[in-house]
Amino acid sequence: MQDALFSLLFMTLLLFGSPGPAPISLLASGANFGYRRNLPFLSGILTGLLLAMVLVNVGLTQLLEASPKFASGLSIMCVGYLVYLAYKLYVQDTHHQNDEQLPGFKQGVILNLINPKAYASLITLFSQFCVGDQFNTLLLTGLICISLVSVIDALWLLAGAKLGRVFKSRQHIKRLNGLCSFAILVVASVLISH
Repeated sequence: MQDALFSLLFMTLLLFGSPGPAPISLLASGANFGYRRNLPFLSGILTGLLLAMVLVNVGLTQLLEASPKFASGLSIMCVGYLVYLAYKLYVQDTHHQNDEQLPGFKQGVILNLINPKAYASLITLFSQFCVGDQFNTLLLTGLICISLVSVIDALWLLAGAKLGRVFKSRQHIKRLNGLCSFAILVVASVLISH
């Protein structure tokens, strides 16, 4: 059982610690608006992940396998949202920031509800780790996942906030936004190629 738990911890760190739409968005938003102002966005991302966990465990995987057209449509919608997110980040006015530009709870929920990387990671975790009966396995996997992701995402947000303080000019923040937009587009292109 200890080996399975260690593997679960390690895989969760690898799958959710690597850059994807949510961490990249947290990094950029942290640089633009700081840590505290982004806590609703972070909470929304974590809530979206919890909802995605529920969807994965109530049969979304089977639905996607049974209906390739639905899966393709969903993939296109997800990639479209990632492209929109990259565009919004890139054109964000870094010289005149206001609360309308600050992503909130709702944007965080939406981001992880249609985040293909989150679903792929969750399907991998929930299908690979067995540490007892099914209910306990789901519960333990979910608790470990959300606990680690809470810390990981908070660290991405903190890193962004620290970068925002290091970069003295808004031009540097604009370049960081461009880099993060590009990274989101790379993730989207990888997802659409599969």
